[in-house]
Amino acid sequence: MPRTRKQRARPKQTKKRVKKPAADGGIQRIKPELFKKLNDLSPFELKNRLIKLAEGKKPSQMLNAGRGNPNFFNSFARKVFASLQNTCVDASTRFEKDLVLYPNVNDHDYEKVFNSAIRSWPRDQRDFFRNYMQFLKNAARSTKQSPNAILHDLLLSTLGTFYPSPPQIQPHLNLVARDFMYDLVLNRDAAAGADMAGMKMKRDDFEYFATEGAAAGILYVFNSLKANRLLKTGDHIALITPIFSPYLEMPVLKDPDGYGLKIVELKADPDRDYALPDSEIAKLKNKRIKALFMVNPHNPGAYSLSKANIMAIGDIVNTERQDLIVLSDNVYAPFAPKYYSFMMSCPRNTIEVYSLSKYFGTTGWRLGICMVAKENRITKMIQNLPAKDQKALALRYDTVSINPKKLSFMERLVDDSRQVAMGHVAGLSTPQQALIGLFFYYQLSDRTHQYQDEIRNELKRRITTMYTELKTDPDITPEATNYYSMLNIPQIAENLYGKEAREHIVSNYEYLEFLFHLARVYHVVLLPGSGFGSSAWYIRVSLANLTNEDYRTIGIALRNCIADFAGKHK
Repeated sequence: MPRTRKQRARPKQTKKRVKKPAADGGIQRIKPELFKKLNDLSPFELKNRLIKLAEGKKPSQMLNAGRGNPNFFNSFARKVFASLQNTCVDASTRFEKDLVLYPNVNDHDYEKVFNSAIRSWPRDQRDFFRNYMQFLKNAARSTKQSPNAILHDLLLSTLGTFYPSPPQIQPHLNLVARDFMYDLVLNRDAAAGADMAGMKMKRDDFEYFATEGAAAGILYVFNSLKANRLLKTGDHIALITPIFSPYLEMPVLKDPDGYGLKIVELKADPDRDYALPDSEIAKLKNKRIKALFMVNPHNPGAYSLSKANIMAIGDIVNTERQDLIVLSDNVYAPFAPKYYSFMMSCPRNTIEVYSLSKYFGTTGWRLGICMVAKENRITKMIQNLPAKDQKALALRYDTVSINPKKLSFMERLVDDSRQVAMGHVAGLSTPQQALIGLFFYYQLSDRTHQYQDEIRNELKRRITTMYTELKTDPDITPEATNYYSMLNIPQIAENLYGKEAREHIVSNYEYLEFLFHLARVYHVVLLPGSGFGSSAWYIRVSLANLTNEDYRTIGIALRNCIADFAGKHK
């Protein structure tokens, strides 16, 4: 939680006009019946109403910090990808105008083909790609694959001239994902001194499925768990809240297309950096709960779960709840210097889903990866289902296997992503997979962590700039991503104007009135924390999608808006 601070000098900024508080506050009240309807809306639907208010007659005046789409992206891997596409086209055989035959695996020595072609590339791209080829060759040899076949796979994947093969993940990407994901979720620096099962596992103990971002990966997992009778209508699923609002809304959707699940909330404590109290963790001992689902690091809480939480839940899963499925969306992991994953503590029950959207700035590309242990308990749960369920599943998968019962969870996940019958053409488009490989290797080869440090420092700068205007310190810790912040409006009101201001606001107004006033008068769009499963009067701000100066403006707008509600006009 942010802490009250001593007044300090404001950093030098370019001045921007900020609307002054209205003389009378100008607060418009929301009628109870309308409040109830608005309160039931998804925060992302409510956002559209707030945007219209904030835009008014001049859309350019709006500052929308309600959405988490970053305004930064990795440029270098994109430049290499653009150069690589031209190189791969030129390496093919032209026999008519604009008509080209792609080469077969034995047609060339592809290292020579690439080395010859990249001579015309800019030096930094050329050096990077040569190192990437060497990485792929070494990884291929270590896994007893042909280096030439792997480089040919990279060429065909870049061209997009062949179906994803195998549908699960392209061979060259599998070699890079193996290292990137292992380093991400099994962070040995963060786990130092902890005796956890996952830290004893090796890189080759895991397998991966390339998906259209984390959103598709999450849906594929839910659909496959439902199809394989592990999640049934009426079952209970635990969610660590607050959480990305669609993850509250999706599990409860009714059949035929939904899941009809019942949610048990494990409420993270905002006063302890969104750690879980022991009493909340203990809920997982209840056998009615079939799965645990969370975003870790949190959205909107913006902290990694503590090592103590990860170990405590892992102890439960590895002993009395070996039947509990753990699903984690870890899209914000690269932003937290210390990130603790469930793959560390209970790897055989855990499904990790990672999206490149935020860290590499690829929300439009839809790039993601699902990760599971090859030897996992989910496969065993399916194989131990009652005979009636086994018979039904045998019929579902009998067109893709002569022994459906032996299919692993990962094999089912891939086939289920295309309703089994189209499983042979499942998979993420191969150019997308080639781009993922370049992003992953970029991170692996960045030994000084310059890119990561630049992003983290910029987010720290933005959150500090905003909170400076609120006479409050942001709680920046090694577990913090600083990608979002949950603004405790009553606490900030007390920091600014004293306890009476806090009590006046909470006693006389609704939190939605504050958000609507902030949008209408100050042209700033933020989202209600209640829509993410948080308490009323917590408001989510994204620190990722505007400039540092914009966050100063937002801080001033918040301060003025609080003054309106507290009756503190000067």
